Amino acid sequence: MTEENKKRFKITPVEIFVLFLVVLGFSFYFVPKAMISLEQKQYGRLQTNAAMMTSKILAEFSDNLKKQKPSEIIVKLTDEMNKLCTNPIDKTKPAYSINEECLGCVVLKADDKAKNVVITAKDKENKLVVRTVIQPPSFVTFNKDLKENDKK
Repeated sequence: MTEENKKRFKITPVEIFVLFLVVLGFSFYFVPKAMISLEQKQYGRLQTNAAMMTSKILAEFSDNLKKQKPSEIIVKLTDEMNKLCTNPIDKTKPAYSINEECLGCVVLKADDKAKNVVITAKDKENKLVVRTVIQPPSFVTFNKDLKENDKK
């Protein structure tokens, strides 16, 4: 290669700086969008985990021939469901927990006197993602609107 060809293909520091700025601009645009999408998937999975547990609890109450207390039912179902489901946010923690809050856990609380179960799950900012109150044979559920981040 001649000296003249080497000069033509040489990249100057100014060109490198401009390329760096362009890549930086694209990353500032796309990385937050990817993170919002990831969080929406995680919170959607939390809502799905809570819905599955609601269904299992209602089925258990309807098939409850032994007249078990709600606290006994949630202990049995929590053990069973933790084998099948994973925590969508923190893989080291269980998907379901009894009375103990942890990041990404669906928390179950039973009241044997009122014969009801409350299921909650919170996001990383400690805001409710889902809350279900089960008073067999019915239940009421609140689900956070996962698309609200798009409105900002």
